[in-house]
Amino acid sequence: MKEKVQNSSEASRRRRIQRVAGVMAISCMFLALALAPCMAVVWAYVEHLAPLRLPAALLTDLSIVDRVGGFMLSLLVVGVAIWGLASLAQLFARFRRGDIFDLRNATLLRRFALSVLLLPPANLLTEGLSTAWLSRDAPPGEGMIALSLSSNDLLFGVIGVLLLTIAWVLHEATAISEENKLIV
Repeated sequence: MKEKVQNSSEASRRRRIQRVAGVMAISCMFLALALAPCMAVVWAYVEHLAPLRLPAALLTDLSIVDRVGGFMLSLLVVGVAIWGLASLAQLFARFRRGDIFDLRNATLLRRFALSVLLLPPANLLTEGLSTAWLSRDAPPGEGMIALSLSSNDLLFGVIGVLLLTIAWVLHEATAISEENKLIV
């Protein structure tokens, strides 16, 4: 009787993992596909939105060239985020199929962790290049390069290291699981 309850509980946990993983796989892929078009909309209406991390003085009277250039520079950050979200979507899809302890999962989690770690430097670089781009026509001495680092960037770094460590642990757990399969 105890074994039957345990199997029922295990099946319930697996269904819950599969259900959540299925929703997350779709959500992450949708976000990955939507990021670039959303960034294009942001640059189309940037002066009407809250400042991106750029000085408000640079966001007035923007030409099409300014907007396209800003969008193109933003693709650095967007590309890193898309890479991370696509990796995460693949990881959740594997969880949905029931693949839990697998080396491919550890690799996908590592990719996501690296994307989280790379987002703050990519943001910093994009911000610097964007301010230089938008102030390129300023009179001598009035051009600018603005850089900012926030507590969110630091938090992303900590979370990235945590996820990278979990990916290493998953890799080790998978290796142990494979060894145990060979012993039995």
